[in-house]
Amino acid sequence: MSVKDTSKTSKLKGFLRKYRGYQGFLFILPALILLCIFCLYPTIMAFINSFTNWDGGSTADFIWFENYKNVFSDELFWISLRNAVILTVVGMVLGNVASIILAELMYCLRSKLMPAYRFLFVLPAMIPGIIVLLLWQKLVFSGSSSGLANTIISWFGGQPLEWFSSKDTWVVFLSIFLYGFPWVGGTSFLIYLAGLNGIDRSLIEASQIDGLSFWGRIFKIDLPLISGQLKYFLVMGFIGGLQNYSMQYAITNGGPGEVIDSMQSGTMVPGYYIYRLITGSSKTGAYGYACAMGVIMFIIIMVVTLVNNKLVKSEE
Repeated sequence: MSVKDTSKTSKLKGFLRKYRGYQGFLFILPALILLCIFCLYPTIMAFINSFTNWDGGSTADFIWFENYKNVFSDELFWISLRNAVILTVVGMVLGNVASIILAELMYCLRSKLMPAYRFLFVLPAMIPGIIVLLLWQKLVFSGSSSGLANTIISWFGGQPLEWFSSKDTWVVFLSIFLYGFPWVGGTSFLIYLAGLNGIDRSLIEASQIDGLSFWGRIFKIDLPLISGQLKYFLVMGFIGGLQNYSMQYAITNGGPGEVIDSMQSGTMVPGYYIYRLITGSSKTGAYGYACAMGVIMFIIIMVVTLVNNKLVKSEE
């Protein structure tokens, strides 16, 4: 190899060593570009359009904070936000408590069939959620006397309920709360179980020697050591709960309850309100108004998430 070739090779190696730290960036660049196009760009445009009277067309005029003023004075928005908070908090409590109880039971179970049990509890997660929702509506909470829930009520001499189609808002709320009973299907309990399995067995043995009761072990050892998993589900559950409107879209249509701006308010939530604004509303500048509502929900979720992270971190 000539001196010239050797010099070129050394220069190339020097160049590669100098920019080696940027090689990883090239691998994530395609994903980063797609993220910017399909996630960040719509978010930025939604923020910009929240200051306009955009009606879905190609043009819009800036009206600055007018949409935000209207949202804060919108009775239906505050009703929907209240409903979303109630549904989210109750759903998080029921789902997490049930999953932790199941994880504790599985953790205490010493059996060769444990893999099979884990599979059976995860199996429902493989079924599309909308299918499960419709099965509960048609079979479990059917308004007819032959529905499963009404059949059980009749055994105790009670009167059948209309459940999801009831005119009583709180009966519909009860139907939503009970949906998915006993709230243990899916992967959440597996994550809690993995956290429990990660606890050093010597801690459990030491607690038994010290005479710590079963419930004492759960509250003093298990729960503190799976706080990371609990924090994850609290944050993601709150974010998903405030954004979710599958129940309203598939079954309740926001009802029952008082009709406000041609929309039922009984079980209305912000996500479904935004959906109705951009699909069937004759409101002037509905898209801009929906964007403003979305920005407000984004701020609420971000603030609650930051506060939750701060509190959990301080406790740790």
